[in-house]
Amino acid sequence: MPINFPRKPEVQLARPPLEEVVCQVRFPPILRISREEPVDFQEQIRRRFPLLRVEQGVQVQFPLPGNPDAPSAEFKPKLYRFVSEDEQTAVSLTLNFYALSTRRYTHWQAFAADLQLVHDAAQQVYQPAYASRIGLRYTNRLTLENTQTQNKGELFDLLRPELTATLRGPVWQDAAEMVCQVSFIEQNARLNFRVAYEEVEGPAFILDFDYFEKGKLPLDGLVERCDRYHTIIYDAFRHCLPDETLQKFQPVPAEGEM
Repeated sequence: MPINFPRKPEVQLARPPLEEVVCQVRFPPILRISREEPVDFQEQIRRRFPLLRVEQGVQVQFPLPGNPDAPSAEFKPKLYRFVSEDEQTAVSLTLNFYALSTRRYTHWQAFAADLQLVHDAAQQVYQPAYASRIGLRYTNRLTLENTQTQNKGELFDLLRPELTATLRGPVWQDAAEMVCQVSFIEQNARLNFRVAYEEVEGPAFILDFDYFEKGKLPLDGLVERCDRYHTIIYDAFRHCLPDETLQKFQPVPAEGEM
């Protein structure tokens, strides 16, 4: 069944409550990526992502109680991380995926432009046969600070009532943490919507949208495919918030508006 959140015109926000946006493209392993330095790939994106960090993962397995075997270590393939000058946006590359992530999201068109740059570089240098999984994830964190509210009651009032119903009432209002996930499925795609509440550095409400497809997916038109993911996620996000709540995040007037 299709995912049918009500359509809403997109409103750009000057101070969106986004903690991170990530797009990941997985593909069958390409050994060349792990066996040689990605010089050509870096040259394609270096102007936008000039900083480089190389990570070598290690997974340590400890024996179970009563098992005499010594601990073993498994070395994971290198992960290359190309980072923007402000260190807020990064490209990750390893033998079976590339990903674009940012903690300074402005609007979809800017993110899509970076995604197109990275995708073109991967296609030209490595030519993956197809994608096995394509996903787009938006993690929003609403806090007292970024919503300009005074307490968690005011914070809850910014969301649709059904999202905070579990935490209301004389008993539940003292809960320090809540996590709930709702999944929507359409053909080979899934939207996992995670709603969470926590009190770490003050009350915070998390709206986490993860839309992905799995299978043998063509890589042509990747950005257009992700644009559709973005539309579904945006509609879900707007469904969670009354229109007046957007004012907390400083909507940017559309071109031509005063």
